[in-house]
Amino acid sequence: MLFVDTSVWIDFLADQESSQVNLLVTALDDEESVCYTGIVIQELFQGIDSSKFRLQIEKGFEPMIEIFPNRKTYGSAATLYRDSRSNGHQIRSSIDCLIAACCIEHKLELLHHDRDFDYIAEISKLRLR
Repeated sequence: MLFVDTSVWIDFLADQESSQVNLLVTALDDEESVCYTGIVIQELFQGIDSSKFRLQIEKGFEPMIEIFPNRKTYGSAATLYRDSRSNGHQIRSSIDCLIAACCIEHKLELLHHDRDFDYIAEISKLRLR
């Protein structure tokens, strides 16, 4: 299963060309299971102005699998944050650590366009695509 980060969804929805968008399109065309968590939806909603576009996003995410963090996930995210900082890379957003922790917990590959996930993968079992 593939977890797609907000960074890729933003490029996809803006019709930006990138290798990550191409991988997402291929995954969707191949009907691969695609996952997300609520924070991804929140970040997308924060970046739009149109309620019509919001409804399109909601409808588009309906067939996808929603992953829910639990108390253990939040603790794991905090550990990722601290471990990456100890490794010399300050993660810019604790949300990225939460997303990474969800992916690790559910053994998902992460498709992203954000260098912080590369840093997290250096110190964890995060699998990237």
